[in-house]
Amino acid sequence: MYRLLVMFALIVSFSTQAYPSYGQYWPHRSVIFFAPSQDKHVEQFELETLLNDCALSERDVVTIIITLDGYTRPEWVDQQFDLGMLYNLYRVNPDEHTAILIGKDGTEKLRWGKSTDWLKVKRAIDSMPIRKTEMRDRQDPCSI
Repeated sequence: MYRLLVMFALIVSFSTQAYPSYGQYWPHRSVIFFAPSQDKHVEQFELETLLNDCALSERDVVTIIITLDGYTRPEWVDQQFDLGMLYNLYRVNPDEHTAILIGKDGTEKLRWGKSTDWLKVKRAIDSMPIRKTEMRDRQDPCSI
């Protein structure tokens, strides 16, 4: 019985270290950009994130950057999450650039490489059932 209890505690503690926590809805969607190092593709992703800030905020998107050489954005990401677990959870090759869109339900919705087609990302988000409800219930603050 003791061994079973210890094994259960280990499983629960490892699963809570992962991101996002499955089984509950998150208040946001995530785009996680994995890269081998802080290179020109990471800089381009950061710039494009700023250029698309209004559209991403409207869609409740949080962007996260994780590089193998230790660069993370936001900076607190490596303190809050087990980065190795994230690489394993999303089956990311650490030597490649990989971006993943995670829905509010915690599931992977879209995956791509070095460059981001933000129109494709926004369309993928807008086609999600939760997002359709959000669009119906609130006005777009990004429209002029």
